[in-house]
Amino acid sequence: TQYLVANPLLAITASTVIACGVVGFLCAVFLLALLAYRMKKKDEGSYELGDNKLSVTAYHKAPTKEFYA
Repeated sequence: TQYLVANPLLAITASTVIACGVVGFLCAVFLLALLAYRMKKKDEGSYELGDNKLSVTAYHKAPTKEFYA
């Protein structure tokens, strides 16, 4: 079907706005789904199952005992 529009540029603009709105909505839905997926994945996490061994390069708390020379 062909529509008779007084200004053809106006018809192109309206369809462009609608198309951009649909694309923007789909992007928003995708980003929300990705956010939900990442939050769910973060909650699963990795849990310690055994003994943890401190590495030599790991941070160690400084001793609090004072000594006088």
